[in-house]
Amino acid sequence: GAGRFRWLSRSSTAAVEALARKQTHLAGVHLVDPETGEADLRNVRVLERGRPIALITLAHWEVGLVTAAKNPRRIRSVADFGRRGLRLVARESGSGAQRVLESELRRAGLPLSLARSAPMRASGQLEAACAVAIGAADGCIASRDAAIAFGLDFVPVSHERYDLVLPVSALEDARVQRLLDEVSSSPFRRELESLGYDARASGERVSDASV
Repeated sequence: GAGRFRWLSRSSTAAVEALARKQTHLAGVHLVDPETGEADLRNVRVLERGRPIALITLAHWEVGLVTAAKNPRRIRSVADFGRRGLRLVARESGSGAQRVLESELRRAGLPLSLARSAPMRASGQLEAACAVAIGAADGCIASRDAAIAFGLDFVPVSHERYDLVLPVSALEDARVQRLLDEVSSSPFRRELESLGYDARASGERVSDASV
């Protein structure tokens, strides 16, 4: 039979750590190195400790600041969270969104404690956007599709590549081959595009790497 795949929601770092422990067949990653701006590769090399790996593009997406519909607090950038009274949702350590948030705080000259000691912390992009949607917070960093899902405003901050990371040896697994065929298919790309993703490179092999 065709079988099925189970998607487990984890931060990018936790996903690669699970892959390194052989607890999953592949991991979804959208980490950008703050020093080089390189997407994914350096981070994955460190975590995979020399095992040959492959990166397959799932999609490109926009990550940005998600605010309430019509943006009543007039939040235009992360720098606005230096204003008193604005409530920020942070993400778990090791997530791509948390890295973006901390990078933007540095750029604005604001203390990282705004992110690291935020009173509200979400375990995923939809959870963070939901907190904004129900009025529990004024903003968060998430992908555009999370804003679309809840009818929220979105201020773009960065454009990222979301990759599937897997051992090179797994490319010979018939189940993985079926998954990659699906990722490359026109119907799958159209579905991603309907959610606000750029799917033109979906299924492309980015790189093989080992330390």
